Amino acid sequence: MTSAPAAGDWDELDSAYARFLDDNPVPPGGSLLAQTILTGAARRSLLPLLEVAPGASVLDLGTGYAPVLLELARRRAVRGLGIDTDAEVLAAAEAITGSLASWLHEGSSLRFRLGEAGSLDLEDATFDLVCARLLFQHLADPAAAVRECRRVLRPGGRAVVFDVDDGFSVTYPEPSPELGRLEAAFDRSQSLRGGDREIGRKLTTYFADAGFAIESVQLLAQAQHVAAVQGGASRAVNVARLRAARAGIVDAGLMAVAEFDRCLAAYEAEPAVPRFRAESQVVVVAIRT
Repeated sequence: MTSAPAAGDWDELDSAYARFLDDNPVPPGGSLLAQTILTGAARRSLLPLLEVAPGASVLDLGTGYAPVLLELARRRAVRGLGIDTDAEVLAAAEAITGSLASWLHEGSSLRFRLGEAGSLDLEDATFDLVCARLLFQHLADPAAAVRECRRVLRPGGRAVVFDVDDGFSVTYPEPSPELGRLEAAFDRSQSLRGGDREIGRKLTTYFADAGFAIESVQLLAQAQHVAAVQGGASRAVNVARLRAARAGIVDAGLMAVAEFDRCLAAYEAEPAVPRFRAESQVVVVAIRT
């Protein structure tokens, strides 16, 4: 039987992601895989909130490359289902999961399915835990997704949701004008698609209105004083994220092609400037009554 992971026991998972990225320099999901690798330590700090009994049934909405499911399935024997809207990303998650079969806790099983968080093709009262990390900020109808969470959870089951709220983010000194222009266009583009970069403060209201009991709510704060160097991982991920949004930003009329390309090139070339950066995710644990 595979024991619960000790400190540093995530190397095999990180290596599996890195191998896939090496084999697929332009992976499905754009910068998603690089972000998954880069945010591993912060993500794993949330695992205590996701504790479940052995044999529990877990639904991961917006699963992406399935890091949350894989990490849960390493700690406990769980039956997990990952839902996402991107078939190519799901196929990659399934392949990576297959390569890690012997690493997972004995008795764990993971599967993946295309689906929308607001209209799940799943039976009522099926899951012990529903989790969603950084998904709700992208949803045009978050209330529908919350209702679906309640429907598919067993009575007493938990929903655990982590998401952003830009109102809790501070940077000093301010980003360069070029990066500031790109980030403003990126945020506006997400808003025009129905997203919400201030979803964090609204989550408890959505869940309470759907009939959940709010067990806990907290801010997961992170702060650092670092310089994003040219060619470094954090800047590379940010460049990839912005580049993937280029067509949507231009098509929405938020920036002209020439302006976008000029700003992105300037950001890629700008010298490293140490900055204070603080941000917080809102973490909600809600009980299905």
